[in-house]
Amino acid sequence: MMDGKEVADVIHAVLKGNPREFSRLVSEFGLPVRSFIHARVQNAADAEDLAQETFIAAFRGLARFETSQSFEAWLIGIARHRVLGHFRSSDRRHRANQRFREECLATIDAELSSIETETGHDPLKRLMDCVEKLPERMRQVIRSRLRGEDGAMAAQLLHTTRGAIYMLQLRANDHLRDCMMKGNP
Repeated sequence: MMDGKEVADVIHAVLKGNPREFSRLVSEFGLPVRSFIHARVQNAADAEDLAQETFIAAFRGLARFETSQSFEAWLIGIARHRVLGHFRSSDRRHRANQRFREECLATIDAELSSIETETGHDPLKRLMDCVEKLPERMRQVIRSRLRGEDGAMAAQLLHTTRGAIYMLQLRANDHLRDCMMKGNP
């Protein structure tokens, strides 16, 4: 364990142009900083990112460190600010994602209501009627996908390529959407 003088000597070496010496501080104080962060942030990848950000901030702010203070306490203070920033950012992201989900649900609900108005109250029956009106190969692709088969299996059954299956599925989806929206199976 480094004492205060050793820490001060390493800091002076870094400030005088030997940045590689900072790795000694990272090795010495990495465990306590990572432990502090991991105890607060449950996601290991986020915690590691925050630990790296802490050491980068410490390196950049090294000239402001008072060597009479505890270097570990200073690092933990930086880590605490990083963790708080992480939670603020996560909260904003969560709220933005929640708004996005609500907007998507509102849009989908409006589209489903529109389809129901145009196609009647049994859209599943209408959809199955529309599927029956598809060309045979498109109908086979849709049925294959509804059974949970992947593109490779559908390609094998229809003796074609996965790319062709993908294109058939896209076209079938377009036909089905048009059929459901127009109200004429």
